[in-house]
Amino acid sequence: MTALADIQRSLNAIRAIERERSLDVRLAALALITATSADIAKELRGTEPKPKRKQAAAPRANTAPKPAAAAQPLQPQTPAVREPRPFTEPELVQKRD
Repeated sequence: MTALADIQRSLNAIRAIERERSLDVRLAALALITATSADIAKELRGTEPKPKRKQAAAPRANTAPKPAAAAQPLQPQTPAVREPRPFTEPELVQKRD
């Protein structure tokens, strides 16, 4: 027999067996056949399955106490008078003499 005839006989046997079984067994058989077909198709196309990526470990919480920021005394807000930069802000502030 040829390889194709052997495959057809095997598939006919699978059909006969799965028709007599429960729904779960029938679905499992279908999944197995589908996975086999997908593997054969990938081989024929020459594509290799991509390796599964490992999940990165979750970063551990930093349990060290954070140093408190040094409190800076508040200074009164006074409008800052600054010199205009040449050619960029000539109209901002005029010198008072």
